[in-house]
Amino acid sequence: MNSPFVNIHSHKPISSLTVGIESFCVHDLSFDHQWPQSYSVGIHPWYIHKTDVKQAIKQLGYMADDANFKAFGECGLDRAIARDFDIQYSVFIQQIKLAEEFNKPVIIHNVRAFADILGLLKKEKPAVPFIFHAFNGNLDILNKLLKHNVYFSIGHDIFKNNSKTQRILEHIPLNRLFFETDEWEGDISEIYSQASKMLNVEMGVLKTNAYYNYKSIF
Repeated sequence: MNSPFVNIHSHKPISSLTVGIESFCVHDLSFDHQWPQSYSVGIHPWYIHKTDVKQAIKQLGYMADDANFKAFGECGLDRAIARDFDIQYSVFIQQIKLAEEFNKPVIIHNVRAFADILGLLKKEKPAVPFIFHAFNGNLDILNKLLKHNVYFSIGHDIFKNNSKTQRILEHIPLNRLFFETDEWEGDISEIYSQASKMLNVEMGVLKTNAYYNYKSIF
């Protein structure tokens, strides 16, 4: 079987030749929005101050019944922005509860908050998978996260020499690994190609594993 490329997280339309999830922020949506065949929606921590959270949670609850609504997110925690962290945490928890209600994965935005999310995983024990988009944690963080139902997505930072992404890639098990374009203008195949070279693993093997991971959680 020749598996398709999987682009697990993109803010741009997904190619018809690619399996993937197009991501939207709930505060950007209009009633006449044209939805793709596979999408995620979340309350991004950057835009909490622009969001009527109570209304947005209700809206997410209505939308999640759609079979094409694949995941909640991106959502999460960001300690590098001037947003009240307690509010971020509360909004994140509300989205996790919804994800569990609808049995759908959560696509995670995380900046300087690995300890907080690890604590949350231990305390709340969410049953749904977490997918860390643009993962750039160190080996210690990776090993702690691997004890939970967590996946890791690698994006265009794979091209940055000696980046955290490059250093951690070889340690991520293939059965937990995804790739993404996020806001990057390039094609997902370029990220697979770079990962193939760095890991010394055939691109077909990466495609097959990523597709299997996708089918196992969606």
